[in-house]
Amino acid sequence: MSTSHGQAGGIVTGWLLRLVLWLGVLGVVVFEIGAVVVASVDADSAAGEVARAAVVAYRSSGSLSEAETAAEAVAEGRSVELISLAEDGTTMSVEVGRDAGTLLLHRLALTEELTERTAARQLQIRS
Repeated sequence: MSTSHGQAGGIVTGWLLRLVLWLGVLGVVVFEIGAVVVASVDADSAAGEVARAAVVAYRSSGSLSEAETAAEAVAEGRSVELISLAEDGTTMSVEVGRDAGTLLLHRLALTEELTERTAARQLQIRS
């Protein structure tokens, strides 16, 4: 009788171990994908705020330097990097970037680019 209980216990333990391993792998995959999606959405949202701050500063001062200072302050507050800021007389263009806080993707050469999320926005200077 004791051998059948031992075998049943081994089967349950093996099944439970596989279940825990699969849930762990699934959890890491979901986390990695979620981190990239959140970084993309955050960069997109921050690009709009950075562009608005740059346009407001440019309208009040007429200086691209002042616009860049305002844009950098908002970008820093939103934890994104101001990649570029330009104006062509009618529109202000900004591009921001953010790295996704992943566990594995940023360490692999094939997937490193996936973690570097960027977003761009253009706003009319005069409304």
